[in-house]
Amino acid sequence: MNRALRRIAAAGATAVLLLATAPVTAAGPRPGPHPGTLLDTSAAGRTSQVAGAGRVVEVRYTTSTAAGRVVPATGLVLVPRGRAPKAGWPLVVYGHMTTGIADRCAPTNGTPGHPELRRMQQGDDLTRSLLAAGVAVARPDYEGLGTPGAHPYLRGASLGRSMVDLVAATRALVPLNGRWVASGHSEGGVAALNVADRRRTLVPGMRLMGVHAITPVTQMEVLVRTLRPLPVAVAPLTGELVALAALIIKGQAVEDPAVQRLALDGGLSPRARALWNQLDQRCLAELAAPDSWGGLAPARLLGPRGNELVRVVTTQLAQDDVRRLRLRPLPVRIEEGLVDAVAPFVFTEQLVRSYRRQGLDVTLGRWLAGHSETNSASYSVGAATAWILAQLRR
Repeated sequence: MNRALRRIAAAGATAVLLLATAPVTAAGPRPGPHPGTLLDTSAAGRTSQVAGAGRVVEVRYTTSTAAGRVVPATGLVLVPRGRAPKAGWPLVVYGHMTTGIADRCAPTNGTPGHPELRRMQQGDDLTRSLLAAGVAVARPDYEGLGTPGAHPYLRGASLGRSMVDLVAATRALVPLNGRWVASGHSEGGVAALNVADRRRTLVPGMRLMGVHAITPVTQMEVLVRTLRPLPVAVAPLTGELVALAALIIKGQAVEDPAVQRLALDGGLSPRARALWNQLDQRCLAELAAPDSWGGLAPARLLGPRGNELVRVVTTQLAQDDVRRLRLRPLPVRIEEGLVDAVAPFVFTEQLVRSYRRQGLDVTLGRWLAGHSETNSASYSVGAATAWILAQLRR
């Protein structure tokens, strides 16, 4: 049994144990550990190691689903070298960019030569910079990614819960000074912004000092509608975007099974239906390949009920979009890539304006870079680190 399967089996056993040991009363079973409970730790894998870390630990903790079920989740905790400050470490919780929704796509399941390794490690430059500045970093895999259950891809509330619950779990593992910043890239940028949602319950005794979002995806419903009529697959652009559209449909189906029924009952074309199971098997780079979703022209993605599927999916995307969030009165920094095809800078600028209309203090970093490389030492990392440190010292 390989490492990923051992971890899945262990997570399942942990969940069963939690249920089996929950005390029972006449009123029925009581809930097991609450979200944010640290379940166990293990040595981090080879591709999870980051230069400059004094300690890198893989953690298993609890988070909750949209239905309120407490489930196991995984992530990393990285601590700077040297002795912890007397008051404890400041903390940044960093959300990774899209890697896929199959369990093998969880960053903690990375291996040398993994097809998704670049995206799994895209946050390493920022992590190294923060560790060098004396900041601990926690990196969640997200709900259902690498653990039993499905990952509700791009669902903001789920992403936000995964981030906040890892804060509580990290506090049980290493000494923290109570100050933290939520940061993330792409899907992780959506996660970080959802942490600051006024409705979000945060960790008592931990003070959120700011939010940092790198190329957060927004207005995806516009991209879906724009791409739809294209009659040919144009690699690599349409390949990745068609794969992302498939992941969005699947992600919505996790929390609303009616979406999957619609997709498989005429919403998708026969060719797309034949590829459906690959979403639970392949990671983003593989899904974007010509032998998978990436080989489909956008115009050939949908079936006879395609208009209905598009209407349902784009309505949910618009409702769940980060531009609709009402954020806590916190400093916000957003990084945009001026040649970003996934999160076009025009949409990012509109997002910034919407937050400034809320009266928020928003700093915008503009970089002549694409979606991934914006989050690198060559572009935003230096300025982002300085901004994060300023918030943690306030």
